[in-house]
Amino acid sequence: MQQPSLQNTRIRSTRDALHVFYAVARNILPLITRRLDAEERRAIIPGNVYVWEERSANSEATGLGMERWTDGMGWGPSRVRDEFLFYHQKECDVNDRASNIEVPWAQMISMYPSPRSRSGNDAERLIKQTYSVRVTLPEDRPRNQSRKWHLTAYFSQQGLDRLRTVDQLHGVGDVPVPEGWFRSARA
Repeated sequence: MQQPSLQNTRIRSTRDALHVFYAVARNILPLITRRLDAEERRAIIPGNVYVWEERSANSEATGLGMERWTDGMGWGPSRVRDEFLFYHQKECDVNDRASNIEVPWAQMISMYPSPRSRSGNDAERLIKQTYSVRVTLPEDRPRNQSRKWHLTAYFSQQGLDRLRTVDQLHGVGDVPVPEGWFRSARA
């Protein structure tokens, strides 16, 4: 089973996100290399942080990267705050979802929703936070190549204060991020 890049952690700022990206670039934290399967999607909880590479023309030969992030949940419209996009989880209605489902794993998720998707309490519903950067790793510079990495983090209002911060992660939040490796994809 593919594990999140980080667990039990919240992202407070773009600085935090850059520290996480740099830890992934140094292989301290794992890069998510494929879409989550049904079991991995059901295991998403507040504090999970995923870093993944968007598939590009350069990655076709290696097979690395994904076209887009999918988690099998319903989300409201995005809201922009600073450089992040935030999405609030919609209340799950199994009957509505079952009629719109085309793929077998999604049918399975609707038949066996996780406890978090059954919650009627807004404070317990998930919030998805995303941030994207253009990455220029040292090995890519001779080829004048860049990658696009995304950070997808989940939290709930109710449990936010119980999550640790990136500053508390030895080898991640206490390591300086070099200039020029990452730039916001929104720029």
